[in-house]
Amino acid sequence: MELPQRRKEDRFLPEGRYRELQQSIRRSVPLTQLRSLVMSAMDRSTRMFPFIDFDSRMVPCGPRSVGAALVAAGMSKTRFVYQLWNPNIDPSRAQIDGGPIDMLLVSAMQVHSAAAYRLIEQAWQAGENRPLILAGGPKACYEPFDFYGLGPDGQIGADVVVTGEEPVLLELLTVLAGYGAGPGKMREAFVRAKRAGALAEIPGLVYSLDDRYDGMNLTNTGVQRLMVDMDDLPMTSVGYRILEPPHRRATLSPTPMPMRKAGGKGMVTTVLITRGCKYNCHYCPIPAYNQHSFRRKSPERLVEEFVDCYREINSYYIFGADDNFFNSRKYAEETLQALASTQIDGKPIGRRLRFGTECTVADAYKLRDLFPMAKHGKAGAGLAALWMGVEDLSAQLVDKGQGYEITQKLFEEMWRNNISPMVMMMHAENQPVRSPDGLSGFVDQLKFLFRIGAVGAQCTVVNPAIGSRWINEAYQQGLLFDRVGNKKIPDAYYDGNHVLAAERPDAWRIQMGYFQGYWAFYNPVNLVRTFFDKNEYIRNKRVFYQLWGMTALIRTIWKLKGYFWRLWRGKIEHVKGWPEKFRRAGTPYPGLLAEAPVSPVDESDLSDEAMETT
Repeated sequence: MELPQRRKEDRFLPEGRYRELQQSIRRSVPLTQLRSLVMSAMDRSTRMFPFIDFDSRMVPCGPRSVGAALVAAGMSKTRFVYQLWNPNIDPSRAQIDGGPIDMLLVSAMQVHSAAAYRLIEQAWQAGENRPLILAGGPKACYEPFDFYGLGPDGQIGADVVVTGEEPVLLELLTVLAGYGAGPGKMREAFVRAKRAGALAEIPGLVYSLDDRYDGMNLTNTGVQRLMVDMDDLPMTSVGYRILEPPHRRATLSPTPMPMRKAGGKGMVTTVLITRGCKYNCHYCPIPAYNQHSFRRKSPERLVEEFVDCYREINSYYIFGADDNFFNSRKYAEETLQALASTQIDGKPIGRRLRFGTECTVADAYKLRDLFPMAKHGKAGAGLAALWMGVEDLSAQLVDKGQGYEITQKLFEEMWRNNISPMVMMMHAENQPVRSPDGLSGFVDQLKFLFRIGAVGAQCTVVNPAIGSRWINEAYQQGLLFDRVGNKKIPDAYYDGNHVLAAERPDAWRIQMGYFQGYWAFYNPVNLVRTFFDKNEYIRNKRVFYQLWGMTALIRTIWKLKGYFWRLWRGKIEHVKGWPEKFRRAGTPYPGLLAEAPVSPVDESDLSDEAMETT
């Protein structure tokens, strides 16, 4: 289930290849006239901790970047739809510049896969005039075969699934241009290219070898080649030029949303900064997806992008879509220095913008001497918050250098520099809710984190993630739930809020521990305590998060009450062996990807020096 990686010499695209693909598409007049609709699927039933309310103020970075890549390549007739804002848009009725769409690009996380399937089924309702359908996103990367065999008779699906990043999509369009691609001709061009074998040379695609869509005869062209120079990607603001304004109609608006309204007061702009992480946790698919590399935008480009977001989108809050911003000291220091020395309209960037990002406790602790330069204000880079993967302070689940003492020292340094500590915790099956020592229990740790100054907390039930090494063990050992009570487990439950795997029969106790952890952090007593914090800036944030957290917890418990009842009173059936969906592609997964050249993980790739070199 963990994606294999290419050999070192074949892991990356040749330098300048992404720019070549852009130029090739710009020179193709038929491609530039295509009407393309990019949709970020959203299952509204998943709106609960930790993103509820915030999700309506953050446009997803991944699918928005796909739309920006098309626009930057000259395909100006592109529109991006965030389904949370536009729940009723029907792809079969969507029109751009007065005509039906030629391409539908559906992006989905695993939890939103049901919404993605509905969009594909709706597109098929257009009959012979339907668009070419492409599926992508995290769900597609790890389970591409699920986008086939849809509909009441299981005979419809996507035309092609893109299991890679922007270059894979542009490579596909470049190839289709040679087979007559253009307005109203995309499906015909795709079929011609497929039958000619032209798609087989594009790593990162899954499609049917015949003209059926039941998923019984699929081919996978292998693992993508990664782009190295992320400065080649279009600016963040490009994706906001094509953003559909919020409404409940089934059709598209005549024009996109005004850019400055999209990033106005209260909105958070997501900016891709880095990709990759030097850690190799067994429960996480991120390192394998990035083929154990660390890629980043240059400090100069990041400064340019932040300034552009402020001026073009009216952004005040920016969230760095990172896996681990402090992955490399050299990069973090150079980036923070570049930001701290920048002014916007005569004022330091730290007075104009505030940004937050993700990292680990150990890495932040090692780089805490950079905080005076990183903080927002008249002499800083604008860093206002860090979301840290604390996971488990006792380091029983995973040891990434975190611990009680260094976490407390880290928070003290963050408070001195007005940087808000935001913690992300995991509750495992074998972890006690409370412990005699008052430290190793899940509730004990959350109380400790609040006491030493955490502003907000995100709690996750530890479940095997699709795409991780752990998922293999879970299937082999029969740990995953297939049915709970009378209900089969849907993809929407893989959100970290539901208990989905356990050896113990009383799985409801794990679910209860998850609730208790949140309540230990967000409660009326802690709200009162925040009023006595000495740091006024941090105090205001803690008050806000306590009020929001208690409200969000009530709403989350209400949504999970039925599942909790089934865990308590219903029968739990476990998955037996590999699910049928892994076999219907003709070979068991991950053998489906075995054609790509792979090599064992080289541990030298995980060092800071190797990351910086890459």
